[in-house]
Amino acid sequence: MKAAAAGAALLLLIVLAFLAAATSILTGSATPGGMACAISPAMASSQEDEPMAAAPATTVVASTLILDGEQQANAALIVQIAMERGLPARAAVVATATALQESKLRNLTYGHLDSLGLFQQRPSQGWGTREQILDPRYATSTFYGHLIKVKRWEQLPLTRAAQAVQRSSFPSAYAPWEPLAQRVVDVLAGTCVPLIPGEQVAAVIAYAHAQLGKPYLWGAEGPHSFDCSGLTMRAFQAAGISIPRVAADQWRYGPPVPNGQEQPGDLAFFRMEPDGPGHVGLVIGGGQMIHAPNKRTIVKIDTYQRGDLIGFTRPAAHTPTGQPDPR
Repeated sequence: MKAAAAGAALLLLIVLAFLAAATSILTGSATPGGMACAISPAMASSQEDEPMAAAPATTVVASTLILDGEQQANAALIVQIAMERGLPARAAVVATATALQESKLRNLTYGHLDSLGLFQQRPSQGWGTREQILDPRYATSTFYGHLIKVKRWEQLPLTRAAQAVQRSSFPSAYAPWEPLAQRVVDVLAGTCVPLIPGEQVAAVIAYAHAQLGKPYLWGAEGPHSFDCSGLTMRAFQAAGISIPRVAADQWRYGPPVPNGQEQPGDLAFFRMEPDGPGHVGLVIGGGQMIHAPNKRTIVKIDTYQRGDLIGFTRPAAHTPTGQPDPR
């Protein structure tokens, strides 16, 4: 009884902490880059215009979804159970993103075929009885039980970790929920979970891609408009990487990459000026980049193979030394 009471008290404290912080963090009003976390505004689910189950007036958008009381309590329970089991916060991120995709963090009594509950688990597939699956604690504990059996699950991209448990027909659908899941867990667990390198690059590119079509404005850092280095700075912040604000300083920040060895996630620099490059873009592969060119156009995809190309750097490989990276 004492253990149960302590668990209930912990859950209540977590929910209260969530309520205190949710307005500023889950609506995106918190200052970007304040924590080394995977925060990627403007990443929406494929169901962007579909009303949430049991909340017809709310629109499902991964970047702006405001969790109501039921969702907050379920998120808090997911985090609490991870803590009780001694699992790393990464497990809670995987579980929260999965529940966001499967049920929008609601304990649904219906689903595809016989799918039920937070994770849309199926009695016919051995997940438990209907009554067990509709117990959020049981459903969450069962999810974690399967997750920790996945070989090297902590090192897998979230989509692969979730898919190894869920065996979904649409494994890529978990990815858009990772930034919001990360933010929820950051609030509830008071910690930040670093992305593994492949996921960092994906988060950087996903953020930049989500800004395509937005107008150029000198000095702008989003969310409605950008200049070239404002866009790249925010893209790296979305993956928990802080880089300098202006192109010339960004050029000196990351280690140089020889021409021909550039990779997605590297920065491409152009037009050398007295204090350094005057323009920067984000390499996305195939000889292309995303950049905010000038006031006559918008954030777009272009080739970086042009006459004023200076070179490339790799901010994700920067090693803090207090000195500019050698070049």
